[in-house]
Amino acid sequence: MPKETFQNLSVEKKAHIEQILLENFYNRHVSQVKVSEIVEAMQMSRGAFYKYFQDLEDAYTYLIHKCSISVHNAILSSIQQHAQDFFLGIEQFLIHCSELDRNSDYWKKLQLLTQNNELQAMKRAQMSPNSPMVKQWLTLLSANHFVMNSLEEALSFLYFIMALVMNALTDCVVNNWSTEELVIDFRFRKDWLLQGVTK
Repeated sequence: MPKETFQNLSVEKKAHIEQILLENFYNRHVSQVKVSEIVEAMQMSRGAFYKYFQDLEDAYTYLIHKCSISVHNAILSSIQQHAQDFFLGIEQFLIHCSELDRNSDYWKKLQLLTQNNELQAMKRAQMSPNSPMVKQWLTLLSANHFVMNSLEEALSFLYFIMALVMNALTDCVVNNWSTEELVIDFRFRKDWLLQGVTK
């Protein structure tokens, strides 16, 4: 994780650095990025970079984590907007993403996450049962009559759904799908979940 020096920066300065990291990492593997490119864009010395991050991998991991939180919150917000129709909320999120300007920062975040095969992106965060996100999630499950036998099962389902959405977005990015192609494929997945694959 970033060093305390980075954590103590102003919100604006952190956002500026995050933007530079996104521009350098979103369409390249971490091994293709050089610290010199980042410090040049930041207009700072190489030593200053190492005051903020342990190394390039640390900066990359930080960015992945930051983007994951942003996208996962957006998925939950979209589901919340369609609280009585869980999968419609996911579908609307996917449609929104498929219609993004391919040069927008949000699209770059999606591209970064869908091209990321690092285990860090799959790491499950510890969540308090009393956290607002967990409470929101449990409310959504209840509103849609999804039966979970424990908090652990409900949280496992949360990560399953996030993986489902990110997998659909990965297919969209890699295959350059239209919105229609993405929605058709997502509806297959939804039907497999809700109706099964055997008759």
